[in-house]
Amino acid sequence: MGLLHVDQLQAGMVLEKNLLAFNGRFLLPRGIVLTEKHIQTMKVWGVVEASVEGDLPAEPLKDAAASMPPEVVQEAGRSLETLFPSTPSTSPMKDFYSVAMERTTAALMRDRSQRGAQAQQPRSPARRLSSNIPNLSVTASDLVSRELQLASLPDVYYRIMEVINSTRSSASHIAEAVGKDTSLLSRLLRLVNSAFYGFPSKIETVTRAVAIVGTRELSTLALGVAAVQYFNDIPSEYVDMKSFWRHSVACGVYARLMASEKIGVSEERLFVSGLLHDLGKLVLFRQVPLSARNAIELALAKKIPLCEAEREILGFDHAYLGALLLREWKIPSPLENAVRFHHSPLSSSSPLDPALLASADALAMATGFSGSGSVVMPQISPEIWAETGLSAAVFQPVILQGGRQIEDITNAFLGNGGA
Repeated sequence: MGLLHVDQLQAGMVLEKNLLAFNGRFLLPRGIVLTEKHIQTMKVWGVVEASVEGDLPAEPLKDAAASMPPEVVQEAGRSLETLFPSTPSTSPMKDFYSVAMERTTAALMRDRSQRGAQAQQPRSPARRLSSNIPNLSVTASDLVSRELQLASLPDVYYRIMEVINSTRSSASHIAEAVGKDTSLLSRLLRLVNSAFYGFPSKIETVTRAVAIVGTRELSTLALGVAAVQYFNDIPSEYVDMKSFWRHSVACGVYARLMASEKIGVSEERLFVSGLLHDLGKLVLFRQVPLSARNAIELALAKKIPLCEAEREILGFDHAYLGALLLREWKIPSPLENAVRFHHSPLSSSSPLDPALLASADALAMATGFSGSGSVVMPQISPEIWAETGLSAAVFQPVILQGGRQIEDITNAFLGNGGA
């Protein structure tokens, strides 16, 4: 039978593998016959799915559109034509489409209830592609070099890097590094006190946060916050930074929740990977804005993912460019790896993190967090999805938990001004 969502489990089913909680705690051994008490224990410990023996197929994702008026379903389908140029025929893309259809039909129904029989405002028509797209003789290294000359990271960034790279780091070290930057300190504490962690009592000091979250984990979070602060002056005519960071936060939150299902994968690392996965786009918007805009238009015109359009125009994509910048910043290699290969996980020698990040990126777009410039859904092949070791049953609980976190983090962590 394979993986089943916890709500699909029934008493009498037999576990196919040892069951662990998200934090690695051993819960139940393989071969045990499940009881109602076992299933309740799984829910208490936040288990999303379990692998069980048997031949019965897992229930597919519920088709919410089936209960909607036909005209609403048709309108939702039309609104998704840009995101999904062709109707997906294989998993997991069919599951991403199902998620997008559910969210879109629900939004249309809410819109109807608010405005009577009026239809949702149509999308703005795509801009016509420039007839002549210049082939710039610029390399990713050129752009990164210019970027590093244009601005520098805050000093606190390097103090955090020292903490991460030191085997003798302690709570006092990270507290000292973060405490010297009041803006970073404020944002980090707001993040720790947000729905991201859901601690029952307020965390008021970095030392207390380290004690609960962990030195390396909190250092990784602080590193992400410091890097975000670096990009605070992108012109609004090129990209809506609020929407950009909402997408990045959504990607990070979904990646973190998916990572919680995997043993030995750092949740904080996946969150920061999501937060930073599109930094290459910001470099393009700042350094070669015309080419960045042309890539978006080309992606619309040819109905291809943005990374493909970037490679056609520039010879490289934002994933490679962002990873190159992270390498120059001496970001830990697992973060660089996730960013570099989030559009091509199977090209990585360590594909798990990139595959989780790629799936989270697609899920963020399917749920409406698509303000990063991408207009066509990235393709998650069955092989890429297989690398995650998850089933589509994980989508609904991830979306449910993530929804409470994304807005909270965007507002508390990024503030009204974006970055």
